[in-house]
Amino acid sequence: MVDLLDVAPVSQGLFRGRRKIGGTGRIYGGQVVAQALAAASKTVPGDRSVHSLHAYFLRGGIEDYEIDYSVESDFDGGNFANRRVIATQQGQVLLNLVASFSRLSRGHHHQLAMAAVPQPEELDPVHVAVSRHPDAGQKDRWYFYMRNSPIELRPVGALPYMPDDDRSARIRFWFRAANDVEAPQWMHRAIVAYASDLAMIATAAKPHIPFDIQVASLDHSLWFHRDVRADEWLLTVIDSPWAGEGRGLARASIFVSDGHLVASAAQECLMRDRAMR
Repeated sequence: MVDLLDVAPVSQGLFRGRRKIGGTGRIYGGQVVAQALAAASKTVPGDRSVHSLHAYFLRGGIEDYEIDYSVESDFDGGNFANRRVIATQQGQVLLNLVASFSRLSRGHHHQLAMAAVPQPEELDPVHVAVSRHPDAGQKDRWYFYMRNSPIELRPVGALPYMPDDDRSARIRFWFRAANDVEAPQWMHRAIVAYASDLAMIATAAKPHIPFDIQVASLDHSLWFHRDVRADEWLLTVIDSPWAGEGRGLARASIFVSDGHLVASAAQECLMRDRAMR
């Protein structure tokens, strides 16, 4: 995971992201977001950490080529810094991302409470959970969760693209990096950014499946609230407040196992039913 996300400098303000070894087909959007964040992070002083990012997916990339990340340093102030990143592959723009970085400061605190859920040690890994339901849900969408992944995933309740009894627009799961991560805080946040794209579309689609679905991420926002270790278990709780007009909206809260909220995310996705065209 660290090797995948640790973009290499090419020249001033230009970085190159590696291909995923063994990857085929379309690049997972979370990888592009995470590599773009890694590129931006390498241009700011070490005493500042990313607290928010906002990205637009313009085109889907393919696993056959590396991705270049051009970083513009738009602002460096006393406490905040802002970076703008353009991701390109074979001369085409895949993604635009803006990230804001800040120094640690003191302030008043409150947070959303973490729901009571089973601990990850009590749950099956995702590939085991999927194997228990061979005839349910939309099996053509499970390949992403079944293939070899740098993220270990343990679902709480319903699986992505599988309705539960109440067909609620909610998915919950524990995740962590599959291997220990001995790296700076910016890398742990990049890994969380990678994982924050997981199951967002599936949550928006969940009340309506099965249907002949065409999906793509349109935009993605992520806010970090405190330092995090991506190689320790994190609980993601996703809900979708709305879907319509061929799009869906999803929101995620990410907690450490002791209940602290470490990040929040939101995403709008393309979610078309081909039968409605």
